Amino acid sequence: MQKASRINEIYQLVDPEEPISRADPRYVDLSPVRGDEDFARHILRRVRNSRPGQYHCHLVTGHRGCGKSTELLSLKAALERERFLVAYVDAHETLDIADVEYLDVLIAVITGWTELAREHELPVSQKLVKDIEDWFAETELIKLHSEEGKMSAAGGAELKAEIPFLARLFMNVRSQLRSGDLVRKEVRQKIERRLSDFLDRTNLLLDQIGVLARQRSYAGLVTIVDNLEKIPLKLLDAQSGLTNHAAIFVEHAEALKALHSHLIYTVPVTLLNDRNLGMAYPDLDMLPMVKIITPDGSPYPPGIELLEQVIRQRVDVEAVFSDPNALKELIRMSGGVLRDLFRLILFATDYAPEGGKIEAGHIQRAIRKLIREYDLLIHEEDLELLKKILHDPHPPASNRLARLMYNRLVLPYQNLERWVAVHPAARESPTFQKADLETS
Repeated sequence: MQKASRINEIYQLVDPEEPISRADPRYVDLSPVRGDEDFARHILRRVRNSRPGQYHCHLVTGHRGCGKSTELLSLKAALERERFLVAYVDAHETLDIADVEYLDVLIAVITGWTELAREHELPVSQKLVKDIEDWFAETELIKLHSEEGKMSAAGGAELKAEIPFLARLFMNVRSQLRSGDLVRKEVRQKIERRLSDFLDRTNLLLDQIGVLARQRSYAGLVTIVDNLEKIPLKLLDAQSGLTNHAAIFVEHAEALKALHSHLIYTVPVTLLNDRNLGMAYPDLDMLPMVKIITPDGSPYPPGIELLEQVIRQRVDVEAVFSDPNALKELIRMSGGVLRDLFRLILFATDYAPEGGKIEAGHIQRAIRKLIREYDLLIHEEDLELLKKILHDPHPPASNRLARLMYNRLVLPYQNLERWVAVHPAARESPTFQKADLETS
């Protein structure tokens, strides 16, 4: 296993955005310092033990960079070992993440399944393909006499390409949802006016893919939709407090759960505070931060040691750091956020000379850079709640707490119960420090 032993090698081997599987030699099991929760194992058991004809729907949440994608890729591998056919949909790659509605998610899922069926050469029936094509033509989402339409209607040898045609059809609709605002709005309206018909045809297609998959000894279909937690938070209605996150996942929960596949959706951490989410979805798991402190703010050595192991799997610490103990200061400032820990190391690397080592001064400059980032996220109206959290790690749910968690100013942890803490970079920011002094 390659480790960075020189400054320039850190850039290739410490990547904040790279998810890895449990089979990767760099993988470190962090569940013992995350409340001993293993949501991948829980979901696998729920899916495996579902009754025939029933589909398990599970939500997963947690901050960006906390390791969800790594755990979901591990779940995908475990499901495939048990002969489930898994469609992994990366919302960040397939959707315009800045403007997402629930219909976009449905289109992304069914597009993912048509692409997977094409890869596995599953022969969906000509009749179903024609029915879906006609429906899209009726709703004016495609032109009946398009080149694809001619190909589908031609019959004969061309009908070997039923799934490639469907894949192109749904990919075309998905691309329209990534187009300009007017096109996107028109496509959504056309589908929503006939949502029941759309879901019926989608499920007929999923049912047939499921039958064909079982004929090849697959146990069933599982859909994993990752990176939906990256949808930017927007307030849609100031009077009711409705956000776009709640509009997608709570108000349209029935549509998202209607697909004939086991479903795992990642959702924004803001929804942890939505009382209606538990009514809409019985199963929600949060991947908390790595616990490097206790609720009273004391250091938690087991978490610190495991995060040090994460870095040592990638970096020859003694070769790169002039003082290997300095790594603990970067771990402390990360708050247990893997993404921030990796970024801090990259920041320090930026300041270090290429032929030298990371010194104490480089580490302090990296920390100040992260503090500046978090300082810009703090609004004046946030300060009162942030100060309260310093003394009470169990604040009541509120829209403001949801926003603070979304921006990682407040981090969730878990023992036997959940609790929160202010991110160290926010706590040491000039804005927070000034406000704290003024009230002390």
